[in-house]
Amino acid sequence: MILSYSTAARRSLRRACALATLVVLATALPVAHAAAPDARIACKPAGTAYAYDCAIDLADPHTRAPVDGARFTVTADMPSMPMAHNITPVDATPDSQPGRYRARLALEMDGVWLVKLTFSVPVRDRVVRRVRFEGSAG
Repeated sequence: MILSYSTAARRSLRRACALATLVVLATALPVAHAAAPDARIACKPAGTAYAYDCAIDLADPHTRAPVDGARFTVTADMPSMPMAHNITPVDATPDSQPGRYRARLALEMDGVWLVKLTFSVPVRDRVVRRVRFEGSAG
């Protein structure tokens, strides 16, 4: 049996398909453009061996505006000895300055480390920065 549709029915079906396509694209685009914040990390010795207080400045990658309300953990791994160190992740805490967060890292030695920021808000993503730590051994 061959079904024939009227011109009006075909036009209505095309409109429904076009609308459905637009809805799918509109909901997918914000997710596709979401990006982790840009991060600047500055750490200084905290007074005990291999402990560092880190200031982490977050900025929107598009507008450069400070990012407040972010939630993320901070950990580190030494690239010259991958997985040899077991650094406990710590939660970053907001500072009084917009877009600035604080975290204390307890490392096992000075040297070059990869500091990893694992975000849950504003997006689920990870940012990794290479940081040289030195001067805390006492």
